[in-house]
Amino acid sequence: MKSIGYLITVYNEIKTVRQSINDVINIDYPNKEILIIDNASTDGSRQIIESFKNNNIKMILRSKNEGFGKTIQEGISSLDTDYIFIQYSDLEYDHLQSLNMMNYAIENKLDVVLGSRLITEDFKKKSKIRSLIKKPSYLATIICTFLTNKFYNHNFTDIIGGKLYKTEAVKKIPISSFYMGFDFQFISRIFKRGLKVGEIPIKYKPRENSSEKKIKYYHMANALYQIIKVKFFE
Repeated sequence: MKSIGYLITVYNEIKTVRQSINDVINIDYPNKEILIIDNASTDGSRQIIESFKNNNIKMILRSKNEGFGKTIQEGISSLDTDYIFIQYSDLEYDHLQSLNMMNYAIENKLDVVLGSRLITEDFKKKSKIRSLIKKPSYLATIICTFLTNKFYNHNFTDIIGGKLYKTEAVKKIPISSFYMGFDFQFISRIFKRGLKVGEIPIKYKPRENSSEKKIKYYHMANALYQIIKVKFFE
């Protein structure tokens, strides 16, 4: 039986962090590990995390904010499992899809499985124009996904949605962008090195208050910089 690690990333998510941890604890799969990395939260999230110390959960509690990319890098090196699912503590992505993503990776011999928000039945029923007006970050996702598809001859729909990694494969991918450009640098390096990547739908529940979202549409400039840099200058 393959093992799966749940990397719960936290930065000031006091409203949802308890549920995000409980959701993973309650997943009915015997061969799993849980690692929580708190990126120096200041809103009380850390106190909630510490209340789970007796639940056989690994914790890394940082004294300063070192960026999301550093969290992923540390999680990949710290989890001793066959696969790693990124559990965002804001609960936007469906954690129950994690086992489906792992099974899909195993069946298709994949190194990475992307969970796409844009091919779910719910999204297909929505007005695309209205969705873009309500969440301009969708446009950034579409543009960056289009560009990476062109660069590496793929046809993915959402390169920064849900993520499951084969640990052994992604440990070889260097990480040097730790803040808002991380996702785009990492997936670009994965594509450039020829890792096998697949995509399945994943349910997505955006925050009710979009102002709490840490990634903004204007971060697309850094995303494009990372994509172009990896393609032409590495």
